[in-house]
This record gives sequence, structure tokens and C-alpha cells, in this order.
Amino acid sequence: MFSIIWMLFMPLLMLCGIAGGIFLVVTGIIHRKFLAILMGIICCSFVIMPFIFLNKGINGEDVLHIPAVLYWMLFSLAGLLAGINGARSKIKSIRNMGFIIFSLGLFAAICYQLMSMPDSYFIR
Repeated sequence: MFSIIWMLFMPLLMLCGIAGGIFLVVTGIIHRKFLAILMGIICCSFVIMPFIFLNKGINGEDVLHIPAVLYWMLFSLAGLLAGINGARSKIKSIRNMGFIIFSLGLFAAICYQLMSMPDSYFIR
């Protein structure tokens, strides 16, 4: 059940991570906010990195030594930091995109944890 939710949610998460990261980088350059630029690069790399590892035949958990739920929580934290930076600077676009990335990253961590439960047999 939860594996199906993860399969349907993953394209939205990828779109938000890549497009949101690029948006944070461009908007950070326009408004000269280094933290927004950095969080945009981190958001993009957190979404793209698993596919690069998969393409190279490398297990990402062996390289990074962190569990997948913590990986998505760090993605979510990058969005939260961008949102707080945008709120402090009174820049609505950075604030909104940061909180969107935060909420989707938090939902991704919850979905991945629920998918990893023992009664989830669809993807394993």
C-alpha cells in the first residue's frame, strides 16, 4: 500500500527537488542570498545523486553511510533553512519555495519509512 504511494509520489518529489533547487539558485543569485543559493544546490544534488549512483552501479548507502530516511530529512532541512532565510529577508518567493521543499521532504521521509515497514511487499 505505502509502496504504491511512494511510486506515485516520487516524480513529484523529483520535480520539486530539481525545479525548486534551480529556482532557489536563480532567485538567490538575483537577491544576492548565499544561503538560498547553497540550499538550492543541496536540494538539487540530493535528488540527482541517487540516480547518479544508480547509473554508476554504486549503492548510495555504502558511500554516504546514512540511512535513507535521514537522507530525505536532510533534504527537508535544506528546504526549511531556505524558507527561514527567505522569511528573515522578507523575500516571499524564497520563503514559499523553501517551505514547499520542506513539506514535501518531510512527507517523503514519512512515506519512505512507512514503505520500509515489514508488511510492505510491493517494491522489495
